[in-house]
Amino acid sequence: MRLTASNLLDRYLFRQVVSTFGGMLIAMMAVVLCVVALQELDVVTNQGAALMTFAVLTALSMPQMLSMMSPIALFLALLMTLNRLSADSEIVVVNASGGSPLGLLRPLMAAAFVVSFILGSFAHLVVPQAQNAWRFIISDVRADLLATVVREGTFSTLQDGLTFHMGAREPGGVLANIMIADTREYPQEIIYFADRGSVLRGENGSFLSLEDGVIQRRTLSGSGRLSTAYLYFDSYSIDLSFADGGDGPTLFKPSERTTAYLLNPDPDDVFFTHHRGRLLAELHNRLALPLYPFGYAMIIALSLATPHSARSGRGKRVLSAIGGGVVLLCGQLSSYSLLVNAPFLFPVIYLVPLLVVGLGIYALSRRIDPFEVVAQTISHLFERKARVA
Repeated sequence: MRLTASNLLDRYLFRQVVSTFGGMLIAMMAVVLCVVALQELDVVTNQGAALMTFAVLTALSMPQMLSMMSPIALFLALLMTLNRLSADSEIVVVNASGGSPLGLLRPLMAAAFVVSFILGSFAHLVVPQAQNAWRFIISDVRADLLATVVREGTFSTLQDGLTFHMGAREPGGVLANIMIADTREYPQEIIYFADRGSVLRGENGSFLSLEDGVIQRRTLSGSGRLSTAYLYFDSYSIDLSFADGGDGPTLFKPSERTTAYLLNPDPDDVFFTHHRGRLLAELHNRLALPLYPFGYAMIIALSLATPHSARSGRGKRVLSAIGGGVVLLCGQLSSYSLLVNAPFLFPVIYLVPLLVVGLGIYALSRRIDPFEVVAQTISHLFERKARVA
């Protein structure tokens, strides 16, 4: 098969973007790995877990981080590649030889498709399984901590905002005079008191079963008024992963649910009953996530794929591209937050990237330079203001 100049340019750009994306992603993940490792180090230092457990927990935290970092790494890779071509006047040469901004868009979208495939695979297959595995392992670690490591009469920190205390350890693994203080959602505080409790292990993880106790919930209102409520119980179970309040085996976070479950949740699921918006927001976020790499690619193409000389403010175009990427990211996060409280607005999270791509294709096909349009509009506004003055 004979390669044309257009094919060669597509392959060249695709290789440049993918190689830069790989290097950028490795560098970003190395930094994130250090941060995650420092967080998980608490499992070894304060909770007595083995180094192998620490390594497994760190590895299980990485898929979600990779899903978050991949679009950013793609955006930076596209920005660096197009900016380099612009600095070397290669874009001007391509257009002078009969090329077009739409032609430059093809390899960028091909690279975006690769990242989109990675995001979709991780969001639907890898991340939920990794989150589930992390939950079970951390609950087992804390079960071992409570059953064998925690000393009588001392206060132990299970995680930030969670303090555990027991008065005595009785025969048969029974813990006496238990107190657990949960201040993670300050100004709301939850304090558990129980005469006794025991650690139970099952297929859904490890739980602390409390008997004969009371739950004290204290909330500080914006006006400074403190309200307190009490709930007495004969028996109560706390999930030792302490996810979403840690109450009971059915309260799995939306990120821990499979896509199949999110599409058809159990109507008796306690979390689904009380937090339906969060489950639906997670579902639509997973489905829409692969669309956003195409939006980032389009923003870079609109800013830097149009021909311009090196003296026409390339730095301003780079800044405009960064600003567009930030706006798109904010649009994604805002859409997710919006769906939590208003699930019926789910089309918004899909329309944000699709509108960027659609309007971008229209602008590139008509050879409209958005940067020049915005610059001219601002210039006219200032001129009109000066005339009025």
